[in-house]
Amino acid sequence: MSIYRHCFFFALACLPSAAFAEARYLANVPDFTQTEVRGASFGNGQQFCAPAAVSNSLMWLGAEAASQAELVKLLASPDYMNTNLKIGTGTSELLQGVDRFVSEQFGSYRTLTYQGWRKHPERFSDKRKVPTISFMSRGVAERAAAWINIGWYRVNASEGAYVRVGGHWVTLVGYDIENQQLIINDPSPRAGNVHSSHSVPFRQLTGGRLTGKKFGLPTNAAGYLQLGRGLHLHPRADTAIVDGVVLFEL
Repeated sequence: MSIYRHCFFFALACLPSAAFAEARYLANVPDFTQTEVRGASFGNGQQFCAPAAVSNSLMWLGAEAASQAELVKLLASPDYMNTNLKIGTGTSELLQGVDRFVSEQFGSYRTLTYQGWRKHPERFSDKRKVPTISFMSRGVAERAAAWINIGWYRVNASEGAYVRVGGHWVTLVGYDIENQQLIINDPSPRAGNVHSSHSVPFRQLTGGRLTGKKFGLPTNAAGYLQLGRGLHLHPRADTAIVDGVVLFEL
């Protein structure tokens, strides 16, 4: 089954028109680089991965903004995500910011839900600590979005542990179950400054522990998705794991 079977807008059979729709979808969802937001008051966008990743989807969905850079700044502001220039944007802040912004821009929405181990408001909870492909795949649709919170981890093989050293937000734009790949738009400057969707292989962990200083850790690593080549790793990390997913449906 091809990548197009899983990524198109409409609930259609696998026809040539569906493949065309998929190509158009991947080409038209923006791939904003967070460091395009410049200025000391914005930390030159170094911690703006969350508002940048979310802005990709909101621009696609028709949000009103003078430019995508201005939308990123607005989303990062204290009125919405309240992005911290040193530590970025937490899951709670992203959820609360999206909730307020889309309510103002679109009036209402159907779904804003989180799966994962990170702390978040109960009203947005899916109750599942381990993100699933079936959940995130709902975000690859004409009036939907999914934002993945990637955890950067160091591997402690002797203790069977993955030690979290940071995190990052990306936009999901497709998936391929047969070849076990996620397709993402990555706002990090490590991923380049031109529009480029990255196919990232994944595998499901069968054991070990996710550890670190964040609330919600340690936790059993079984079931979480470990990401492979195609993702631009943070230089302090040995590997990347999907810590959580936000699903939005308009």
